[in-house]
Amino acid sequence: MDMENIDKKEIILEAARDIFFKKSFYEATMDDIAQLSGVKKPTIYYYFPSKIDLASQLLEVNVKNIFEKISKIISTTNNIKQRIKMIVDFYINLLEENSKTFIIMQRIGYDFMQKEDSKKKINELFEKLRKKQKKAGDLFGEVILSSGKRVSGDLFLYSMVAALGRVIFENVSQGRKPKKEDLLAIGDIFIASVK
Repeated sequence: MDMENIDKKEIILEAARDIFFKKSFYEATMDDIAQLSGVKKPTIYYYFPSKIDLASQLLEVNVKNIFEKISKIISTTNNIKQRIKMIVDFYINLLEENSKTFIIMQRIGYDFMQKEDSKKKINELFEKLRKKQKKAGDLFGEVILSSGKRVSGDLFLYSMVAALGRVIFENVSQGRKPKKEDLLAIGDIFIASVK
């Protein structure tokens, strides 16, 4: 794909990000995205055959960016407690810098689960997410819990990301910003759980 096509695709995704932030998936239209992006609707359909494909790509890009950053964090230190703290700090910073990311992910994810055609697409996306998360978990390595039990890095990271995600999405779905101290408390719980 040449640079002009990549730029056009990015322009469309950025416009979709703004539209899905303001409207639900089902309220948003391709006309809205075309108008905001300045890209003609047939061109949008060239890159994204449907609104579901466009929203899926947007979610996938967000998830990919999050797990790339988590993998980089894991690679910077072998100290598990430091990794936990850095991952929690990353989530806090992401929320402070761009809470729009989580709002869009929550909104699209929820809307996708309402209808069969989009539910299939979100399940495919969850599979991709799971693979990215497993890769990061494998990089994390085995974790020795404070009880002495050994668990895979995949299970540990999955549990931590799920706990952080629950607090974030529960608050975002209620129109509230998650409290920093709640996210830090989750980090403390996971730090206390390891040797």
